Amino acid sequence: MHTDYHPLRTGDLSITKRIGMVLIFLIAFSIVYWLSKDGNPWAVDPADVSLPEPFEAVDAVAPVAALRDVPIAPDEERWDALREAWGAFAQLYIEDVLQLGPVDADTTFAALVRFAQHPDIAATFAAIDTTSGRATAAAAEQLERSFRRFHHHFPEEPVPTVVWMNSAFNYAVFPTPDHLAVGLDWFLGRDHPIVGRLAPEVFPGYLRDRMDPEFLAADALRGWLLVHFAERYHRTQTCADELLFWGKVLFVMDQLAPELNDRLWMDWSADQMAWAMENERAVWLELQPQSILFERDFGRYNRWFVEGPFTRAADIPQNSPDRLGAWMGYRIVADYMADHPELSLRDLLETKDVTPVLKAYRPDR
Repeated sequence: MHTDYHPLRTGDLSITKRIGMVLIFLIAFSIVYWLSKDGNPWAVDPADVSLPEPFEAVDAVAPVAALRDVPIAPDEERWDALREAWGAFAQLYIEDVLQLGPVDADTTFAALVRFAQHPDIAATFAAIDTTSGRATAAAAEQLERSFRRFHHHFPEEPVPTVVWMNSAFNYAVFPTPDHLAVGLDWFLGRDHPIVGRLAPEVFPGYLRDRMDPEFLAADALRGWLLVHFAERYHRTQTCADELLFWGKVLFVMDQLAPELNDRLWMDWSADQMAWAMENERAVWLELQPQSILFERDFGRYNRWFVEGPFTRAADIPQNSPDRLGAWMGYRIVADYMADHPELSLRDLLETKDVTPVLKAYRPDR
């Protein structure tokens, strides 16, 4: 019986198909590699990014500390020099942070000198010099890397000037569109004697535990991002909306500061992070009911996001870390973005519909 079957021809066709498949794979691999360094399409080498202006970290600690030996009286020359050195931040620091009086009044200089010479404040300046003040160099390097990546992803957004300050324990982070002011008095070290003497009714134990230099860069970056994006993207009506906002901000932060350990974003200890990871599914089971996820009562759903010794929501136990809603928001958004590598970070921030984001979440991954 005659047949056109020929083993070589059949083999040629099979080889052709295989070559085609290999080529398709190589092309796909090349595209993925081009889009993504280390599998992350949003990864950016900060060394490849130029900022519109040189990154700047202004020291507002030393100039005030130097006033400890100055007479308590108006001094127009010194006052003009300080205001000129601080620029627009002078008004924010004097009037809003320290609340000493109008920045354009010469008598306010005497109030600043009196502030610097108060025994408690003088002790805090000395403590900053030997603790958190020594951490500013590393923190500034981290923040510069982060804001270079920020400028890559959001080139139209301003990059703030970082300012180190003594806030008299008024503000750990004071973000404005143009400034990221950080109160170094809030990062003296959890075991520092000054931290131990803070009034417990104002500074409870969980808060004092976080007043450590290891959280300096993470707290500064997170605080600025939350405030910077809140006006445009914080449209919270339900618990799910709040999850989405926190998840967006923490995911952006992850892309801007991949060097920082996840637990630092949350001000958690290693044990608290381990608890959150080990109990993620159990936390989701508490959070996922429609009555909780789409709760509209702010007082009820904010329990998932408020700072405290633990998360006081649903049946979450007291050995849990706080703000588990924020952490779950990050985990949910991370799964969503893993499914959508084509989205930019701006696209993520513009996302309003929480439903597809929630559907992408895989607690058993």
